Amino acid sequence: MRGGYVVRALFLVALVATAALLPASGQSRPPESDGSSYTWSGAATLSVDVKPWGGGYVRSDPYLIDCPMACVRPLDQNRELKLTAYVTIGHTFSGWEGACAGQGNPCTLKVSGALVETAAVFTGQYTPPAPPAPVKPTPPGVNPALTNTVTPGDCNPVCFTVSFSGTGYNPNSSIDTVTDYVVPDSPPGSETGVATSDATGAWSWGFSQSCGSYEGPVVIDVTATDALGASASTTVNGSCSAPPT
Repeated sequence: MRGGYVVRALFLVALVATAALLPASGQSRPPESDGSSYTWSGAATLSVDVKPWGGGYVRSDPYLIDCPMACVRPLDQNRELKLTAYVTIGHTFSGWEGACAGQGNPCTLKVSGALVETAAVFTGQYTPPAPPAPVKPTPPGVNPALTNTVTPGDCNPVCFTVSFSGTGYNPNSSIDTVTDYVVPDSPPGSETGVATSDATGAWSWGFSQSCGSYEGPVVIDVTATDALGASASTTVNGSCSAPPT
């Protein structure tokens, strides 16, 4: 008998809990702010789209639309919203289609009728940046260094001679160079196999700067790299004077 009383008591508790979940008298729909997709008799449905997807997104004020995540929303008739289109990287906003056509950005829209449709149109295409060039790691135990010595000339026929000394490179490795004339400005040049490091990783190389019509300082950035990627740089500071008469 006592067990039957307990069962009836639990049944009554369940009924009370169920009643608490049902809408109160006169409540025909959930409040708009709860993110629900329910509709109700006489509601207007606002449907927003973005074209193409990925070109941007649209948000409303009040915050009921956030397309392309939340694009369809039931609303009271004659409810007014402001729709703003936002672009993603590489795109521009072109305009509106549908109910917002002809308006600027943002668009002010009053929904009425059964279905109101609009779309934000974007143009462009996202181009990802080029990946950085791979960097060759310097082998363990290698610590390259590059120095230079400038010997002035008499401009008959050279302005100066440069001697380079490399140390700490990989042993018995071919050396390539890149020369970048900073003053006077000119495109970089490159040479392969200008030298080969010895068993200790040391090497030497040089070149002469010919005279020409240019007179003044000469600044050259030189980078030397061995076959395994060990690299070092140095700056050459020379000058060219007028040739003897």
